[in-house]
Parts: sequence; structure tokens; C-alpha cells
Amino acid sequence: MPDGMPLRPPSLEAEVVESGQRLRRFVEMLWEGWPILLGGAVLGLVLSVTALRLVTPQYSALMVVGPTARVGAAAMGARLPVLIGRETATAASEPGPGDEILSDFARYLQLFTSIPVAERLMADPVLLRGLFPDRWDHEAGGWRPAPGPVAGAKRMLLTLVGRTDWVEPDAERVASALQDRLVVDMVGSGPMRRIRLRHADRALALRILAAAAQATDAHLRAEASRRSAAQIAHVRARLAGITVAEHRRALADLLSEQERIAMMVEVDLPLAADAIEPPAAAQRPDWPDPLRVVPMAVLAGLAAGGVAISLRRLWRAGAETAP
Repeated sequence: MPDGMPLRPPSLEAEVVESGQRLRRFVEMLWEGWPILLGGAVLGLVLSVTALRLVTPQYSALMVVGPTARVGAAAMGARLPVLIGRETATAASEPGPGDEILSDFARYLQLFTSIPVAERLMADPVLLRGLFPDRWDHEAGGWRPAPGPVAGAKRMLLTLVGRTDWVEPDAERVASALQDRLVVDMVGSGPMRRIRLRHADRALALRILAAAAQATDAHLRAEASRRSAAQIAHVRARLAGITVAEHRRALADLLSEQERIAMMVEVDLPLAADAIEPPAAAQRPDWPDPLRVVPMAVLAGLAAGGVAISLRRLWRAGAETAP
């Protein structure tokens, strides 16, 4: 080829032939190592079945919650007027344009796994034992240290540094257990949330989820009632010492509004969140799902077998070219 002339790119036919040869060599390599592929698939199948046998199946309790509705008559909860400037909005409204506006529904989601809610759940011993089944000794009727070699090694390490492991759960442990078991997902792009809790006992899963939702709403209701009572007492105290008619009318209007809020808080309706779908669970365990775990394990075994075949081919090629 004369100097200065550019090299012509390979033709399309040459590229197709080269790709076909590479594919043929790859297929031949897999065909030669089919015992390794089969062994990887069988190993993945055996390991997945063994793991499914060893893991305790669990039920998933689900519920869907959303902020109390602003419009409509269905499940709108107790309408609480909250003054924001000259406008009014419901107490469970979603955040507005201001960055510092926090809705009661956002508080509800945050408090679901909080220590105040955990303290309320601790009043039910059945729920407490359900959250920590390995810590409860049915024969002795009391709490015990966690069994197993891992827990024993942890206690030994804590003893070496001068500390002790917990035996009877407290509110912090209950809140941590809720955080580990609860998963909150968005439902579409709206404000609704799907709350999921897994447990080996279906009845306990439903009971824990329903109790947590009720305790969260009760905590918010108690806080709203406390604040409303404090404001009412303050306004009444100020009214007793004010004689100017215009000031008394303004305070009387404020007192009337606060008393209306206090009255609506007492209504036995959802305060911050409506249960769009109440807690429900399938009749059979749904975690882990064998129809997903086994095929994924077999595919992983096939992939591992393909990697092993490639490494063997490279090893042989290196051995053949070695001096």
C-alpha cells in the first residue's frame, strides 16, 4: 500500500465472519465444559433448597395508609382546623410550599418505629414476646440471654470490655426490632404508603402491625390533646386579667377555636392517617419465595460454572504457551 494512504476499514463481511468464529469458539468451550455447567446448576439448586429448608418461612402483613382526606365523605377522619395565617387546613394535610411545614401524616410515618410508640406496645406482653421469640423462655416464664454460638461470642466480647448484653427488652430494643421488621414503600407517586411487617406467626404479624398503627395514632392524639389543653388554659388565664373589650373578643375567638380543636381531637376517628387497606396477610408464608430463590440460584450456579470454564481455558492456554 503506498505511503500516506489511509488504511481501509475491514469489510462488514469480515466482521460478521469474525463474530461468528468467536461465538462458535465460545459455544464449543461451553460444550466441552458441560459437566462443570451442570455441576454449577446442581450445586445452586442444592444450596437454595437447603437454605429454604433452614430459613424459617415468614408471613408478610401489609397495610396501606394515607393522610386523612381533605375532600370526600369516606374515611376523612376528624377534621381539625389549624390556623396558618388567615387560612385554615386540616391537621393531617400534606406539606405546603413552605419548607418548614410538617404534616401530621409525616409525623405519623416517623413515629411508627419510635421509642414513644414502642413504650405503648410494651404494655402488651404477647406482642413483646412475639418481637423477641428467641429471648423468651416458655418453661421458666421469663427472659433469657439469646441462645446460639454467635450470641455467646457477643456476650464474651462484651464481658471482656466490661459490659453486659441486654436480657429483658426495653423501649429502645422494641423500637429497633420494629425498624428491622417494618418496610415502608410509596404507592405510586401519591402520598399513600404501603407498610409491610414480616413474622413467622401470621396472627402475631397482623397484631403487631395493627397495634403499631393504633399506638402511633394514639400518641399523636395525646400530644394534640396536651397542646390544645395547654393553649386553652393559657388563653383563659389571660382572659381573667384583660378588661379591654377588643382584646377580650380576640381572645374569646381564639379560645373558641382551641376548644373546637380539643373537641374534634376526642372524636374516635383517625387523626393523622387513614387505613386505606387494613392489615392483611396471606394464608401461607410468602417469604422467602421459592419460585424466585431457586431459579436465581440455578442461574447463579450456571454463571459460576461459565466463569470456571473460562478460567480453565485460560489456564490451559497459559500452560501451552509457557516455555
